[in-house]
Amino acid sequence: MADEETAMEVPWEWIRVNGAVAEASLAADGTLRWGSRGGERCLSLESEVLGLETIGLRITIKAFLEVSEHGFCGLERSSVKRRRVRRDYTLEMPNEAAARRWSAKLRDYMDSLGRPKNLFIIVNPFSGKKCARTVFKKEIKPLLAAADIDCTIIETKHRNHAQEITKSLDLLKYDGIVCVSGDGVLVEVVNGLLNREDWATAIKVPLGVIPAGTGNGMVKSLLDPAGDLCSIPNATFAVIRGHKHSLDVAIVLQGEKKFFSVLLLIWGLVADVDIESEKYRWMGSPRFDIYALLRIMKLRKYHGHVHFVPAPGYEAYGEPIKQVENFKGHILPSKQDQGSATTVKSCGYQGPEISLEGLEWRSIVGPFVSLWVNNVPFSAENYIPAPKAKFSDGCLDVIIVRNCPRSALLGMMLKMSDGSYVKSSYVMYLKVKAFRLEPGKRVGHPTKGGIIDSDGEVIARGDESAVNSEHKYLMDYGPPIQMIVDQGLATIFSPMP
Repeated sequence: MADEETAMEVPWEWIRVNGAVAEASLAADGTLRWGSRGGERCLSLESEVLGLETIGLRITIKAFLEVSEHGFCGLERSSVKRRRVRRDYTLEMPNEAAARRWSAKLRDYMDSLGRPKNLFIIVNPFSGKKCARTVFKKEIKPLLAAADIDCTIIETKHRNHAQEITKSLDLLKYDGIVCVSGDGVLVEVVNGLLNREDWATAIKVPLGVIPAGTGNGMVKSLLDPAGDLCSIPNATFAVIRGHKHSLDVAIVLQGEKKFFSVLLLIWGLVADVDIESEKYRWMGSPRFDIYALLRIMKLRKYHGHVHFVPAPGYEAYGEPIKQVENFKGHILPSKQDQGSATTVKSCGYQGPEISLEGLEWRSIVGPFVSLWVNNVPFSAENYIPAPKAKFSDGCLDVIIVRNCPRSALLGMMLKMSDGSYVKSSYVMYLKVKAFRLEPGKRVGHPTKGGIIDSDGEVIARGDESAVNSEHKYLMDYGPPIQMIVDQGLATIFSPMP
């Protein structure tokens, strides 16, 4: 290893940097230094450089430098948030031998980083304010070009188009799949990959998200812990750098019906706000705040029942019950079923083989104001409902609100941006290993049920309009809906290793 690091070094040498004569060197850790010793400037190839270009005696380093801004991070105030700006540094060598030496060392180091070289990019032109196409051309494509990344770009034309694309995509051609959209396309991609015959290898393809939607909860959850602003350039650079993080995938089940979730499942107040505010999508993210105020003033409650297996440390919540009947703890096909090639081919991934035998189940009875089951901390750029959530801890974070006055709900809403609302005595926050929801009708309205929303998509709806509508949802409202987690099943591009 020491010999390899030494091979990447370039000792101090006189060159020109942006036209000024300077003494420069390249260290084994990829740090470029130049200027007078003791007062030199430096540039990290790993964390501050997109790519290189060599023409004759000139080497252009295409940098992407951090600029600090004030902001917030999680539950605590952070002094700065980082955005990035483009800047080029031109190194002019004294002769051809020096140019070849410097160019080879710089490129060897960049190649050693294992960054993606070829990406499949899915652009959703309908997401958010319908500007994804423009965002890609003006902000994302120039950065990818500077990083010398080849791209295959396709635009979605209808709902579930991304799922159809990834279900048959030749994955061997690409180092990753990147979604330029809100969170919905990422969810479609995960479902497409897991419905493939080769799902076990397909789901390991790194996934990236660049925000062009309304919520952008996944991108915010990735960038915020790194101290980065939730922005298109920062998200793009996270993909370019190629660091990866494992990501839990939740399996949502109702009988034989199945859906794969990576963000959340909601029911009650939050689901009503998320879905019923769609008519105000032109407002962008403020639509959530405005419609939340309207819904709190005319507050709804729903009958229902939840069962769960608490994670260690959360055993005191709810009331103990016997093992939940018919819960699919072992979700994979039995050994005799696995022998049928037809069954495996048609079904794709069936879920994790997890035994819940011997674990204590607990129960909570409604009515409920809101139920929120999260896989990552943020649901949108300005909302952090699950500040304790981790990307690959094998748990779901469940937030339950039952009896709560309107004034307290309004106060909690104002604290959603930093997650401190969870300190309210009206909030029940717990981590679970398995979860089951039995949704009931709205209190005072025996013919009206609620909305069950998973990752921004309605999977079940319980009012008369849904029953009589030609639109068929994935699941029925009323029968139990189950969730269980496959820890670290997927892989996602992350700003941090």
